[in-house]
Amino acid sequence: MKISRPPQAQSPASLPKTPGINAAKGKGFAAHLHRAERASAPAAGGPQKATAARKAAAVADIGAELQAGKLTPQGAIDKVIERVLDRQLGKTAAPALRAQLAAALRETLADDPLLSAKVRAMHQE
Repeated sequence: MKISRPPQAQSPASLPKTPGINAAKGKGFAAHLHRAERASAPAAGGPQKATAARKAAAVADIGAELQAGKLTPQGAIDKVIERVLDRQLGKTAAPALRAQLAAALRETLADDPLLSAKVRAMHQE
């Protein structure tokens, strides 16, 4: 069986030019890149910013109660978990399912190094 050599790859310079596309070099390339980044960036106050604000507001009252001393850190964690369960499963979900998901969330809080460090920091304040 004869094995032939693969076809020679073409160098980028030998490829045909695409109509309407000009090569950008040096400062011109940086300017093109900057314009493209600005064009693709979400507008201020766009949907991503609004979503982030809603998510922060969903637990802002719990944070305020915690800072005011009305809640213990563990009570705040319990409230956040309950809100997650209500939001993701609904208040009418089966109690067994809610308990299973709550246990998984608590396990994640305990096992994840970043999250467990944040929980420990809350308890130390």
